[in-house]
Amino acid sequence: MTKIDRYPSYAACVADALSASDQPLTVDVLLSQIARRRPLGKGARSAVYRAINKLFQAVPVAPGRYGWLSHLLSDSVIRHPLTSEETRRGFLLLDELEHMLFYPQFFQTNQPDDRTLTIELFGGPTIQAEASIERKTWSLRLGPEFSAWIDMQGGQSKDDLLIFVRDAAAGHYMMRLNLREMRDERAIRQRNIQLALLAEEIVAEDRRVRMAMPTWELVARLVGRGFFHEQPAADDLHYVLHEFSMLRFREGMGYQLLLDDDANPLGPTDVRFSLSADSEDFPEMDNEDDEDWSMLRAGDDPDAFSSEEGCASYQAYLETFLALDPNGHPLPHEDFHLLEAELELLVRLEQEFGRLLPDQAERKELLASMLFIDPNEFLENGWDMPEDPDVDNPPFWAN
Repeated sequence: MTKIDRYPSYAACVADALSASDQPLTVDVLLSQIARRRPLGKGARSAVYRAINKLFQAVPVAPGRYGWLSHLLSDSVIRHPLTSEETRRGFLLLDELEHMLFYPQFFQTNQPDDRTLTIELFGGPTIQAEASIERKTWSLRLGPEFSAWIDMQGGQSKDDLLIFVRDAAAGHYMMRLNLREMRDERAIRQRNIQLALLAEEIVAEDRRVRMAMPTWELVARLVGRGFFHEQPAADDLHYVLHEFSMLRFREGMGYQLLLDDDANPLGPTDVRFSLSADSEDFPEMDNEDDEDWSMLRAGDDPDAFSSEEGCASYQAYLETFLALDPNGHPLPHEDFHLLEAELELLVRLEQEFGRLLPDQAERKELLASMLFIDPNEFLENGWDMPEDPDVDNPPFWAN
């Protein structure tokens, strides 16, 4: 029996620890909990970071501190613009944020979630809801009781539905109707601006690693920052990013940050989920607010954000390198990932063919030593995970 067979993987240990904790945990705490279940090798810290990178529900909330998405979602509130079809037929079309809100495990497994949700309708009944497909898009089937409740509340299309997360892990939610005439436009606009700025910051931190950030990963980072815990809730995510930010959606990739002097190579922005995104659907904004918006933008320098801070595996490498050689020169971020990919390829080749050529075996050991990575991590962290969790079109995701 191999070491991998005898002990749970780092990824399994990290998942168990974070999912069992209502509060985010530091890497040091994770290491102490993992040590109770398996021996820790010299590359344990790096292994933990790599496991975190493999786990979608392991979300950074601060440097070196991570929470479990299902727990982080609790007490969140989001705004959903209703359509006439939704109110008439009793369902909600879900964008990535809403899908994640109701089914956080989906993005971990890329498999449909058949659990039944419990939803309290404010001033009305408590109903059961399930995932379904409408117009080739994931939706939440609420049924005739939802339609009757909307009618009883005097609601109609273009009103907002506020969705409150009571307990995402248990599937408990509350919905309240926010009539259009009751919207605090100025306060909501300020929240829209705050959401746009935070999204730009998150994507800017990532921009040196890849051209665009997948939408669901951006949403998870926003949840980790606690944005959706404050009210009033911002408008529809895609509408906000399209209208208020320098982010543009790139089909098949996600959101990309465009600087003022960048040409727009992406063409029209995809705002399919911004069901009220047409300019005439929103009231005119005061010109004086445009000045506030410009002032908030002033001084923003996307290049000032470092993608290194958002990369757990590179952070692990830096910590180990600087601890061993404080005056040394670590590998640049991109070089680290190129060599990391080479090491993983060699490990996979050895796994497939049962051996490596002498030069390859020597190169593998050199890379493992240089990067402070235990090669077995690549085998351990492959536990029942998709080949590429960052593919922008995972199975069953029709949005």
